[in-house]
Amino acid sequence: MFTFTHRNPEMRLDKKRTALVLADIQNEFLAETGSYYPMIADSLKAHKVLDHLEELMKCAQEHGYYVIHSPHYYYPTDRQWVAAGGAIADYLANLPAGFVGRKDPVDLDGFNGSGADYPERYKKYLMDGKTANTSPHKGLSCHSNDLIKQLRMRHVEQAIVAGPVGNLCLENHVRDLIEAGFEIAVVRDAIAGGRNEEGDAYQAAMVNYRFMCNAIWTTEETVNRMKAAT
Repeated sequence: MFTFTHRNPEMRLDKKRTALVLADIQNEFLAETGSYYPMIADSLKAHKVLDHLEELMKCAQEHGYYVIHSPHYYYPTDRQWVAAGGAIADYLANLPAGFVGRKDPVDLDGFNGSGADYPERYKKYLMDGKTANTSPHKGLSCHSNDLIKQLRMRHVEQAIVAGPVGNLCLENHVRDLIEAGFEIAVVRDAIAGGRNEEGDAYQAAMVNYRFMCNAIWTTEETVNRMKAAT
């Protein structure tokens, strides 16, 4: 018999200080042509992640919520890195040279339709002139980009979090945000995870979220709460 050590406190949204925070809404992860997509394809389909992400973005846009997206980009100069970076470094070294790749920080040549680009269905949300697409995160967390500053400058204190790589980039973003003092609600069916010899990464992420976060909601619950918040 399992003994549950705690229950998550009820998180009540304050619309003026809440943002929808997304990570890795990019072709590399969400399009069938993406190099990472095969690792999470089954989980994306099982949880209907692509549809649920759009539901969240649509609701946020229609109801005036801040939306902050943390993309993952690498430039050719990042291939100069020589410091050991753990398993993620080995992973990157064995991926095609263009993994979430851009030619240069100020050059969009070849960006359109690439793995680093946004899926077409989401561009009307991510490129609406209101969504803040942050500087890129270079590893797993938002420690290397300006996500937290973007939230702080809007007086945001609550984040509704979703994205395709639930156990890596998204979980590390969540950890950084919690350490920075934010309340976090994870949308459980708007995330995915792969598998390896140790087990199911989606389930591992959910176990950790249950211990760490202020709330874990379905997309339906999240949308209803966003609509009802004042």
